Amino acid sequence: MTVPERTPNGLISYEVPATPRPFSEKVVGYSRSGRRGKRGTMAKPVLSIVTIVLSALAAWGCGGTPPLASRLPANHEIDNWTLSVSPTIADSDVALYNQIDGAAPKYIDRGWVGSVYANYEQVGSSFRVAIAIHDMGTPENAQALFQYELPVSRVQIGNLPDAVVDTGLPTDYAAYAVVGQYYIEVSIDDRSDSALDYVERFVVATMNRC
Repeated sequence: MTVPERTPNGLISYEVPATPRPFSEKVVGYSRSGRRGKRGTMAKPVLSIVTIVLSALAAWGCGGTPPLASRLPANHEIDNWTLSVSPTIADSDVALYNQIDGAAPKYIDRGWVGSVYANYEQVGSSFRVAIAIHDMGTPENAQALFQYELPVSRVQIGNLPDAVVDTGLPTDYAAYAVVGQYYIEVSIDDRSDSALDYVERFVVATMNRC
């Protein structure tokens, strides 16, 4: 007879003794038609389900690559900044040309794979932040683009050698960074001290997601 036990959350737990089955019953599966399969073989539906689960795990957190949009800072992750519109994905040469026109070749020529573009706004502020994350395929390609784009007048962001802010622009700040195979661009349409702080925070937040 099984004695019920109360768990810490107040629920009742029953331990039901397992009833051993003959070995021949433990390995019998079912075919697609619903009939019992041969002993010693797994059922096709079971194999299909296992395949689907393993494929999903491989794509999400077990060695796969999440979508580029998931690498963007979340709404309110940085104070009260939120996405102003849905991000734009560019995953073909044509889409990239549509997004940035004549600037596309410098990415494509260096192994570009895909990009995501997003714009953020802040309630009660006229500031606007634009972010672009480019998957360059390999860390070497991303670093090559970073070195190509390094501005003459720049300051390093914190202790990150692969993250800089362009201080030579007249009316705004632009930042560039690389982490792994991803090349990151962040800009803000203001030149105040608070604008510099925000553009640096967006860069760091984005790097932490890549």
